Amino acid sequence: MSLLQKVYRRLSERGAITKLLQQLPRVSNLLVVVAIVLLAILPLDGQYRRTYISENALMPSQAYSYFRETEWNILRGYRSQIETLEHSSVDQRNEVVAEWLQEQGLKTALYEHEKWGKTLYGVLHASRGDGTEAMVLAIPWKNVDDQFNLGGAALGVSLSQFFKRWPVWSKNIIVVFSEDSGAALRAWVDAYHTSLDLTAGSIEAAVVLDYPSKSDFFEYVEISYDGLNGELPNLDLVNIAVSITEHEGMKVSLHGLPPNEMYNTDYFARLKIMFVGIKNWALSGVKRIHGNEAFSGWRIQSVTLRAHGNEGQLDITCFGRIPEAMFRSVNNLLEKFHQSYFFYLLLAPRNFVSISNYLPSAVIISVAFAVISLDSAINNDYLSIPFSSVNTLVPFIILSASVFVSFLISRVLIMLPIVESLLFGSVALTFLPLVMSKKNIHVINQAVAYRLKSIGSIYYSLILTSLLMVNFALTFMIGLLAFPLTKLAVISTKTIADESRKSILKNTFILFITNPFISLWLFTATMDTDFNGSFSVIYNRMITSWDTLGCWTWFIICLGWLPYWLISVISSIPSQPIVERTSILDDKKEN
Repeated sequence: MSLLQKVYRRLSERGAITKLLQQLPRVSNLLVVVAIVLLAILPLDGQYRRTYISENALMPSQAYSYFRETEWNILRGYRSQIETLEHSSVDQRNEVVAEWLQEQGLKTALYEHEKWGKTLYGVLHASRGDGTEAMVLAIPWKNVDDQFNLGGAALGVSLSQFFKRWPVWSKNIIVVFSEDSGAALRAWVDAYHTSLDLTAGSIEAAVVLDYPSKSDFFEYVEISYDGLNGELPNLDLVNIAVSITEHEGMKVSLHGLPPNEMYNTDYFARLKIMFVGIKNWALSGVKRIHGNEAFSGWRIQSVTLRAHGNEGQLDITCFGRIPEAMFRSVNNLLEKFHQSYFFYLLLAPRNFVSISNYLPSAVIISVAFAVISLDSAINNDYLSIPFSSVNTLVPFIILSASVFVSFLISRVLIMLPIVESLLFGSVALTFLPLVMSKKNIHVINQAVAYRLKSIGSIYYSLILTSLLMVNFALTFMIGLLAFPLTKLAVISTKTIADESRKSILKNTFILFITNPFISLWLFTATMDTDFNGSFSVIYNRMITSWDTLGCWTWFIICLGWLPYWLISVISSIPSQPIVERTSILDDKKEN
């Protein structure tokens, strides 16, 4: 302790501490640059690892796959029958498929949700199991692109018949036919754990089939694994899906990227896969739902297998061998998935980085906001005002009011059919400091403005810190998008006119691009074609996913980012100086 005191005195005598405190804004900028660089170096050789199977019992592709050409005619027969049901009602489809499943020996039941329709499911009880564990084969009638899942449905019925003939199962198998891959499937999963009478034990893993084509052939397989609220399936499940797919001679795609980019070994290919993965992870639940997201929150490891293309050398039975081999691997487990990683970034189907490598980037961004909070608190002329004064309480009152208003917005807008009003309201608030400066109106004094900016930054830093361990991708994204708020200037009503006008215009521009609703709209319009550049699409999806899927993104935006932005708007309004003081930093210099 005495050594630290000596070092501190020496630094104080030389003015090093004062100089460091004056450079806090630059330190914050540097931290953000470091965060991005730390993430960007991960695709370099030596920074990532090759994937491996942690649980030896899984043994993917160790046994011969029997779902081959012998099943082709059976599959074609089911497909021709299902094709005639494409334009039939869901009730008619379920009635026909339920009859097939019952003929195969499965127990069937129908779950009906008042809003999301009817879901048919059948249970194949394992001959060698105790009925406490299960695996799910999910087949939505409509896939992620709202296409009729013809091949997937035919495969689902064919596989259930194929599985029935095998006496090796120690876990029950549940075959589920839902109306869609999103809310309907999610409603069934929730009901399975709460209210359904026909159950088959704890669900260990789920595979969602997506094969909309009428063709016997396809080109490659896309594996989707992002879950809701930052959840990812255990890396072992993704690894066995990749291993089995490649073992059967098929190419693997991730995040909708073509296979040729997956197997490109250069740095920029891995960098692109990583950043597209982070973007999709952050927007999971808001983007279109592939199906595996529906199992999030129940400790169920799930992936979606999607066949792409109508031509190629691969036939539909090759696609069916993937879920067959995956179920046989999961069937070997004596306990839940636990040995491998639950948080990771894939740089290629066979390359990954673990949470210990990428998490520091989000931590550093959170610290950058804390540094700006410290800068706003001490680098001004009002540090000596006691914390017991009214001026200190006002920022906390404004913070509480901002959070309350944000909460009301998050709940009220769910009930409104039109969200464009949110855009117009956001734009109007963005220009509030500019309008009030022209009217020469001020609502707070400068001491409050500095402390409000400080409290807002530390509030957002705490939000990011609380979120980063659970949902790294969302933390990193909203941290970068909101960072320009740290560049807002506190403007005095007594500032020279030209300088004041430039600062106000700068503040207005920053407030516009960092408004959470406008910022996310601009981000998705430029970085993701899924939303077609539409403001209403992204926010209708965000509100719907919060209301129906339990996706936190809307909640985090409204109660995390929005209060910070509202506080920043108020602190940007030109404020009245309360007293001429000498900065505490200047006092230290004199001493």
